Amino acid sequence: MLVTTSVAASLLVNPNRLRKSVLFINEDATDSVYLKFEKDGGLTVSTTDHDVRLSPGASFSLNSTLDGVEQIQGRWTVIASANTPIVSILETEEARR
Repeated sequence: MLVTTSVAASLLVNPNRLRKSVLFINEDATDSVYLKFEKDGGLTVSTTDHDVRLSPGASFSLNSTLDGVEQIQGRWTVIASANTPIVSILETEEARR
C-alpha cells in the first residue's frame, strides 16, 4: 500500500488486531517523514513529537517475534518535513481473510 503524506498530520495505518508485522518505507529522495504510535484517537504527531524519523529512503519495521504487540497492532500517524513524500507499507497478518 502507498500513502501520500503531507505537512499536515494524518493517519498512516488503522489498528489491526490480526497484524503480525509491519514495514514502513519512506520512498522520497529528499524529505523526511515522522511516525508516531497513537494510543488514542488524536493526531499528535509532529516534527518535534514523534516516535520514528524516517530519512529519505529509510525504513522501519516491527514484528511480533521481536516487538510489542500493542505497537504492531496499533494505530500509527505520519507527518512530512516538507512536500508530499510517499510511504510504502507492507503488513502481514496472523490469518488469511
